[in-house]
Amino acid sequence: MAMLVRLLDPAGFRRMPWKNGGGETIEMLVHPDGADLAAFNWRISMARVASDGPFSRFEEIDRTLSVLEGGRLVLDFGASQTLLDPLSEPFPFAGDAAVTGAVPDGPILDLNVMTRRGICHHRVQRLRNDAAAASRASLAFAFAWRGEATLDDGEARFGIPEGHAALIEGEASFRLVTSAGGIAYLVEIDAPGRA
Repeated sequence: MAMLVRLLDPAGFRRMPWKNGGGETIEMLVHPDGADLAAFNWRISMARVASDGPFSRFEEIDRTLSVLEGGRLVLDFGASQTLLDPLSEPFPFAGDAAVTGAVPDGPILDLNVMTRRGICHHRVQRLRNDAAAASRASLAFAFAWRGEATLDDGEARFGIPEGHAALIEGEASFRLVTSAGGIAYLVEIDAPGRA
C-alpha cells in the first residue's frame, strides 16, 4: 500500500489549558479525533514552560519530551534529575510519575508525545542538518521545526514547510530528510488495530 500523507497547517493546531491549569498547550494531533485529556490513545503537542512547577500527571501514559527552543529544562523526579535543552535527545518517561520542572534560563518551548500504555507505543527521533531517518511504521508524524523537511517513499516526495507537520499512514517504507541546517522530528506510533 502506498504512503498516505496529510499535511498539517499550524493554523489548525488547537490551543488549550494544561491539565493542571499552569499554562497553555498547543495540541497538534490527537487520537481519537477530538478526544479530551482523559480519553486519548495518543497525543502530540507543544507547550511553553515559563516558570518552575509540577508537571501534569497522566495515569497509564508514556511520554517523550523534547526541548525545541530556549535554555535548560530540569526535570526533578525526586530521586533523580534530568537536564534537557535544545541539543538533548528526546527524553522518555512515565506520565504518571511525580515530576517538577524548572527553567533556570527562562521560558522554553517543548514537544510532547504521549501514548496510552498497553494500547500504543511510540518512538521519537530528532534529525539535524541534512540528516535522514527511515521508517516502516504504519502510523507516523513528521514535524519540520527548523527549515523544510522532505518525505520520500521511493515513488513520491512530499515537502513539509517549516513549522508544519504531516501524518503518514500506510505500509510502505519512507525516509524523512531535513534541509541543510534544519531540525525535524519523526514520531513513530505503534497502534495495533487502528483502522
